[in-house]
Amino acid sequence: MQKKSLKLLVVCILLIFSKVSSQEEINLNTSSVDGTLLEGANAIVRSEEIVIEINSINSMTIKTKRIVTVLDKFGDGYANYSEGYDPSRKIKKLQVIVYDASGKEIKNYKKKDFIDRSVYDGISLMNDNRVKLLDYTPVSYPYTMAFESEVQNSTTAFIAPWYPVPGYKIGVQKSSYKILNPKAIPLRIKETNFEGYQIQKNKTNEEVLYSISNVLAKRPEVYTPSLYDMIPIVKVVPKSFSLEGIKGSATDWKSLGKWEYDNLIAGRDQLPKETIEEIDKLVSKAKNKREKAKLIYKYVQDKTRYISIQLGIGGLMPFLASDVDKWGYGDCKALTNYTKALLDSQNILSYYTELYAGNEKRSIDKEFASIEGNHVILNIPDENGDIWLECTNQTLPFDFIGSFTDDRDVLVLKPEGGEIKRTRKYEPRENVLQTTATVNLGIDNSMVSNIKREARGLEYDEIYGIQYQEPKEQKLYYKKHWAYINGLEIKDIKFVDNKDSIVFTENIKVSCVSYGKKAGTRLLVTPNVFSCDQSNLPMYDNRQTSLVIPRGYINTDEYSINIPTGYVINNIPEKKAIQTEFGEYTYELEKVSESQIKFRRFLKIIDGTFPKEKYEEYRKFRAKIKKADNSRIVLKKQLTNE
Repeated sequence: MQKKSLKLLVVCILLIFSKVSSQEEINLNTSSVDGTLLEGANAIVRSEEIVIEINSINSMTIKTKRIVTVLDKFGDGYANYSEGYDPSRKIKKLQVIVYDASGKEIKNYKKKDFIDRSVYDGISLMNDNRVKLLDYTPVSYPYTMAFESEVQNSTTAFIAPWYPVPGYKIGVQKSSYKILNPKAIPLRIKETNFEGYQIQKNKTNEEVLYSISNVLAKRPEVYTPSLYDMIPIVKVVPKSFSLEGIKGSATDWKSLGKWEYDNLIAGRDQLPKETIEEIDKLVSKAKNKREKAKLIYKYVQDKTRYISIQLGIGGLMPFLASDVDKWGYGDCKALTNYTKALLDSQNILSYYTELYAGNEKRSIDKEFASIEGNHVILNIPDENGDIWLECTNQTLPFDFIGSFTDDRDVLVLKPEGGEIKRTRKYEPRENVLQTTATVNLGIDNSMVSNIKREARGLEYDEIYGIQYQEPKEQKLYYKKHWAYINGLEIKDIKFVDNKDSIVFTENIKVSCVSYGKKAGTRLLVTPNVFSCDQSNLPMYDNRQTSLVIPRGYINTDEYSINIPTGYVINNIPEKKAIQTEFGEYTYELEKVSESQIKFRRFLKIIDGTFPKEKYEEYRKFRAKIKKADNSRIVLKKQLTNE
């Protein structure tokens, strides 16, 4: 009994010593943080230690310790208190300790206290990916969360990169990333964006170590490069790896693409004989490959619907084409593979393509092969240029991908291997919004107008989806869009969606009881009724990042404005014209008759990346546009002879 008590006492002492030692390493009192790290920060990474041990090509252990001090409600998202798992990824340890501002422990959460749910909860029909997360509501700020986890993974194809700067407005006291490689498995490593950061590193065959300290909070700026292009990143990939028991090796995109094609895509394109016969009949009168592909794309849109399914090898293998044909649904992988199979039945060559989707143009890293991306689309090579198909969207026109996947490097999977291609870029001349209107002004300050807007290119992409909203939501959209018109009422809305020419037309009737402003016997009116620039770009004393205008466009406006009975316009303002390297702008009024004026506006914005010193010029350009757009004219009361 004595021995048992003594042993228990020793264990308790060791636990206390361990806890005290851990806290001695970092003072959790918020007041101990260097004031320069607090400046402009919502949260501070006090300490981060990531240790990845590669036991073999089919086993690795990931240990994470992260202490984050959250300074205000905007920093809550930076306290990482979740851990994902799936059949190949097992959580061995999970714990969070919460401390108050003084460093006093106020809550201790064990693995059993975490909520367990699907990663795609509410969307996914079938899903292997799950997450354990902590639903913590802070009672005061600042507070500190110490997160610790240990995960065992039988897949080594994915090794989480090191992102020591997790976002804007977060300071980093210290962060380290260690790869333990006792069996000296050959690794490929890429370091990106190290310039301007004090990063220590040490690399041997058995161990790789990176560390960084005292990184000041990065402030967000408008029109900047992607955060991925500015923060330090370390990517690590074994030359030989395992994905849920399937072994592979790759050193470049060609070899990795070949492995993916052979192990994830090949042989999953079989279709029922009846479906092939149906497609034969469908395309029998088509004149060429493009017409056939267009009919097949419409067939897929009408027959299937998108639903997230994260099953298969690492969530990367698409469902069988025959299953999608039978069920009528699938995720991006399944629907792309199904469309590819239908095209194959007509001897139309197409390729399964992996990429990063989203409005931000994030590209596959063409210089470093690794399993990447969050989406799949289809590529059809064509003599007139590549055709790109978004197979998950039931409403998008054929060969139109919009801003979700435009202008970025992607991985095309071919039987002979992977190839990096770039998706279509939409030039400013293609992205056009043309607005025409007849505006009737009343003597009581009222306004009634019939508006017609035609959108093409990415302007089409921006607006066409409104036709699928409820009428109430449509009216709310236009009220918000023209929020500067007080008391605007939406009387009627009609849409025409021409998917062949990819033109979306809006016909809208609006009214307003007090558009003009009376000043004695005069009436003040803004001729630019429907395209007033409301932007207000911030000034920077010392801008840090390049100016990035991601997409260019052209907006044209022409309104016939009927002047109220009894009023005249004496002076027409001179035409305004601004020409810069960022684009051009014109504003013009024409007196058509004593009772009507014509308003014309042209705005062209050119996309591109410019030196940070150019930002102020661009800001002034937009400020001049805003001033002109919101300028008023004076209508005078017409004098009558008694």
